[in-house]
Amino acid sequence: MLLSWTSGEHRQGEIGYVAHPDHTGRGYVTEAARELLRLGFDGLGLHRIVGRLDARNTASVRVLERLGMRREAHLRENEYVKGEWTDEAVYALLAREWRALAARA
Repeated sequence: MLLSWTSGEHRQGEIGYVAHPDHTGRGYVTEAARELLRLGFDGLGLHRIVGRLDARNTASVRVLERLGMRREAHLRENEYVKGEWTDEAVYALLAREWRALAARA
């Protein structure tokens, strides 16, 4: 799990994660990523946090959407991964959206 502060001036961050296949499907990634969002928004005062992923990774798409993040971009053949060009999806969440989600919980 990773929370990276990408811009101090614009109060931007990025989350990322990798999970061993033996431990997927149990909600661990969603739970840990939610805590990273909480740290970023509530602890560090970030305005916007993004998550970038291989667009074919449907499990990660579901994680980010469960967290309330929305798809902002689909970049065609943006990265060269394991010998082939792949698409990248970009998801994001704003601090005010995070607060609204927390108020509903």
